[in-house]
Amino acid sequence: MKKSVYLRGKIGTCWYNFTEGIAYLLTYKRTPKNLLYGRHLPYGEEKKQYLNTYCRKDLIAKSKPLFIYVHGGGWISGITDMRNAYIQNFANEGYFTASISYSYAPKKVFPEPIREICAAIDRIFDMAEEKNIDTSRIVLSGESAGVYYIFYLAALAADNSLAEKIGVKFEHISDFKPRAMVAHCGCVNLEHLLDKNLPQSRFPDIKMMTCSFLGKPMKEAREYLATEEGKLASPSITKGFPPAFFTTGDKDWLRYEGYDMMKKYDELGIKYEHFEGTKALGNHAWTIVTKLKQGRRCLEKTLAFLKTMLPGD
Repeated sequence: MKKSVYLRGKIGTCWYNFTEGIAYLLTYKRTPKNLLYGRHLPYGEEKKQYLNTYCRKDLIAKSKPLFIYVHGGGWISGITDMRNAYIQNFANEGYFTASISYSYAPKKVFPEPIREICAAIDRIFDMAEEKNIDTSRIVLSGESAGVYYIFYLAALAADNSLAEKIGVKFEHISDFKPRAMVAHCGCVNLEHLLDKNLPQSRFPDIKMMTCSFLGKPMKEAREYLATEEGKLASPSITKGFPPAFFTTGDKDWLRYEGYDMMKKYDELGIKYEHFEGTKALGNHAWTIVTKLKQGRRCLEKTLAFLKTMLPGD
């Protein structure tokens, strides 16, 4: 990796984690007394390899669907704990929730973070019997670059051979069958993010973020993504993908990625619903801020969608 790519990525990590720290202070919410919180449970030996889990105390001994969350941050940043306030909503609805922390680019580049996330899911499956988790009823969720990761997980579930192609070990891949996804303001097509002719490439610092994730300067990154090997870096949406609840913001340049994903869902005949935020929620990934009235409405629609996808107790 060229030193200039690494330095730009590291500067981006410091800046965006600083801004996320401020957001964390503004959105912080104490763990409700009815929830059991498992903070920073390790799934590996490295600093960023941990899970945050929530479970309703009255459901500890009962079977529960699984809600997996992968945070965003442009691949180069992201404070896992900052998403706790949002994820608590799903724990209150009866899900066992697991929020995955993973290493940032440019320290770890594609496909290393995917390898870590798969290891985290293996850890969740290993604890399923102890925690009474129903791994046949899985919801994947994330925001921004987290959507990239959950769509890559969906691609692995739809085509198990993909894991070998990118060199990822996923022990429970044959049993991993997500039933639904919740995708907040996400991006999946890395080529589009580097294409100056497309509106999603205007998202602030997206070119720096994408190049950091690939560990390559711009010219090399574009050339790499055009190759057969490089095309594997973007998850391809196929018929085997689960239904999804998409959110976008009307001021967010990445909404065009969301529109493209929904167009593909239309072409494949996969069920989805869409919520577009306006005003404050028109900004990037603000649809997870449930302190705001429109955010609560988005959450209500999300939960209603999931009930149709995972009917049960």
